[in-house]
Amino acid sequence: MHEYSLAQSLLESLRAYLREHPVPGRIRKVHVRKGELLVLSEWALSEAWRILAEGTELSGSELVLENVPVRVRCPSCGYEGEARYLREEGWHMAVPLLSCPQCGAPVEIREGRDLAIVGLTTEEVP
Repeated sequence: MHEYSLAQSLLESLRAYLREHPVPGRIRKVHVRKGELLVLSEWALSEAWRILAEGTELSGSELVLENVPVRVRCPSCGYEGEARYLREEGWHMAVPLLSCPQCGAPVEIREGRDLAIVGLTTEEVP
């Protein structure tokens, strides 16, 4: 389960951060940016988070995923922007092409392949 190990890594790094930087109240949501090139089941990642967080200070928190589209840069012509996509009938997803939409040269990936915690939503505990 790829998602389980990713959830465990997110949980461990957030718990380590919280030991050094405690937040007031209870954490309700953990906001995560997920790059489009990171192929995973969002449901499985959220479910793994729920299971792993049980019994910790993050128990009951929810992962809120923000999908980040692929952004590229072309070293040949200088294009910077979104990737072009290949869409075929019957496919479940569009596939980003890693060639420049303007000149066709190979591109560098700027965004769209990371998984990172970017914020927390907390709730005051009475």
